[in-house]
Amino acid sequence: MSTEKNNEIDYSNLKLLEIKKSKSKFKIFTNGSIIPGVKVQPYRGKPLMINTDKILSIYPGEDGIGTAIHAEHNQSTWKVLEDIDMVTKRINE
Repeated sequence: MSTEKNNEIDYSNLKLLEIKKSKSKFKIFTNGSIIPGVKVQPYRGKPLMINTDKILSIYPGEDGIGTAIHAEHNQSTWKVLEDIDMVTKRINE
């Protein structure tokens, strides 16, 4: 399990989920979201299913970890642990 020290997250022991190839518009990624000020991160490292029809843009995580995925119309922004190349590949499957 990850540890927090001085509000910094240790990503060194998080593992990406093994995802089977899917031809569906719904793709699963490894959730990388962080709830500020909370010691136990209930969503980080868990599966996150995203409807690829709603994706507006993707870019490398601003903190250098994973990828940010933005939905159209500012509906949501998701942080996933997969790098941008893996996200792009999975979206285009």
